[in-house]
Amino acid sequence: MTQTAIVVHRSKSKMIRLFLGALVFVALGALITKVIYDEQGAGAFRVFIGLFTMLFFGVFAIAGLVKLLDKRPALEFLNEGLLARDISATPIRWEDIEAARLLTYRQRPVIELMLSPLAEQTLPFTKTVRFTRESNRGLGFQGVCLNAAELDIPPDTLIEMIAEWALRAQPAVTARPGQP
Repeated sequence: MTQTAIVVHRSKSKMIRLFLGALVFVALGALITKVIYDEQGAGAFRVFIGLFTMLFFGVFAIAGLVKLLDKRPALEFLNEGLLARDISATPIRWEDIEAARLLTYRQRPVIELMLSPLAEQTLPFTKTVRFTRESNRGLGFQGVCLNAAELDIPPDTLIEMIAEWALRAQPAVTARPGQP
């Protein structure tokens, strides 16, 4: 059954807030570095903390800016599958999505997709997914995770949409003779 493709973008206002928040922490790191350097010199541990803060949140600011400037949809509901660019550059076939659930981690909504073993082995996951996979499993996540906080559709609506599209794609189960 052919369905009309649906696109989901990142919320520009949420991305701007995340970007500006990261910049504030970069500025605080710079302030800490400057003040402590002036007081104690280059060898002070707090200078290192300030520099680390600048670097750490600077990476988040750059990543946030890249996402903010990216005009492509974050998610695309296509007939052939779910294209979640933060997970894979190729669509995840609907038949391969065994379950989707909405979780909260540190007060942020996370969509977890439980995929078939074949998809787990064959999908070309992004570097971020490959890098964070084991740590996510240590936190109790078994599938692949998608940050739902930055999207422009409420996470519970997204879960319903994913479940609906995946359910439609599942092969029909036929009853055996003598079974209801």
